Amino acid sequence: MIRLSRKSDYGLVALKALRGLEPGDALSARELAAQLGLPGDMTPKVLARLAQAGLVESSMGKAGGYRLARAAGDISVAEVVRVLDGEPGLAPCREGILECNRIETCDIKHPLDNLHQEVMRVLQGMSIAQL
Repeated sequence: MIRLSRKSDYGLVALKALRGLEPGDALSARELAAQLGLPGDMTPKVLARLAQAGLVESSMGKAGGYRLARAAGDISVAEVVRVLDGEPGLAPCREGILECNRIETCDIKHPLDNLHQEVMRVLQGMSIAQL
């Protein structure tokens, strides 16, 4: 099944925390890591990727830090997962990770593709506001 990576898990946790900020407020990566129990070395990297993708914005300075770049209801869980992990998959053979000598005759690849599409539809329909 689809398993969230640590990066996606940390990203979703951080975005959920950022959704609760007052307008104009921001939290640094260090503050987020400390408040949420996230690793101090990975949190800035995750936030930087989210900022590159336009999901969070960052500001420098004493009152700087990160805040959501869009409304929490406009950021889907699927978008966060894709930004941090790429396109998730259900089976290693479907992701090109595992070579399978049955790929041409496999009778479950199409049902797995359908299941994958359904899972992604659910993740696309779930927003940060719903977490």
